[in-house]
Amino acid sequence: MKALLLVCSLLAAPTGAALAADSPWNGTWTLDPGKSHLTGETFMYSKGPGNLLHYSDGSTDYDFGIDGKEYKAWANRTVAWTAAGKNAWDALNKIEGKVFTQEHHELSADGRTLTVTTSGTRPDGSTFHNESVFERVTGSDGLIGTWRSVKVASNGPRQFVISSPAPGVQRYELPDSQQSVEGLADGSDHPITGPTAPPGFTSGFKLVKPTKLAYVLKIDGKPVGYGVHTLAPDGRSFTATTWNPGKESEKTTAVYVKQ
Repeated sequence: MKALLLVCSLLAAPTGAALAADSPWNGTWTLDPGKSHLTGETFMYSKGPGNLLHYSDGSTDYDFGIDGKEYKAWANRTVAWTAAGKNAWDALNKIEGKVFTQEHHELSADGRTLTVTTSGTRPDGSTFHNESVFERVTGSDGLIGTWRSVKVASNGPRQFVISSPAPGVQRYELPDSQQSVEGLADGSDHPITGPTAPPGFTSGFKLVKPTKLAYVLKIDGKPVGYGVHTLAPDGRSFTATTWNPGKESEKTTAVYVKQ
């Protein structure tokens, strides 16, 4: 599900000559779903303490019950699950007590497919209603087991706005989530700000070469996501490759086109 990056994925920032006002990275970039490959990631439900279940995707880990109660998910997020019929469940995700997304999870009759529909309102006021489908990798009954994505909506931002507000400084803005990060590509961690950015959320970025950027996302100093962005030779698009800690074999790619 990659819930963390669904909300917060951010670019790395170039430095030196790449930070000039006419840098090929500057501009507005929009996701091209048709050229992107967003499936293949896995997550796991396992037994937690007592009657609880445990969720893990390499980026986030937490316990929860299917009892309508709120459980701490990650950072300042909570989740509350309730049964919604046989082999169906509803989940309410909140940020600091405010509803962010609503989910409906439903197993197929043979228990091999899990369909998750997610709806909510982004910070920019736009609404969304997405459907993702996961196939069972391990397990044989109910939610417990490992699941691999075979159909997903975009896990990353729909659009980037990149600019150079000062010499040697690069700024990235995500209009739909109203998040931003700004700073030098010196390997240090820069704070990510915005209404849905969790406390202690940072991006440490470095220019590998003029057309390649690498970064690591952290919460309170702990890595929660990695990425590499590669500019196309014609400068009209870039490919964003991302993965969760320990999931290097499950990299996804999103292609962004310059407007």
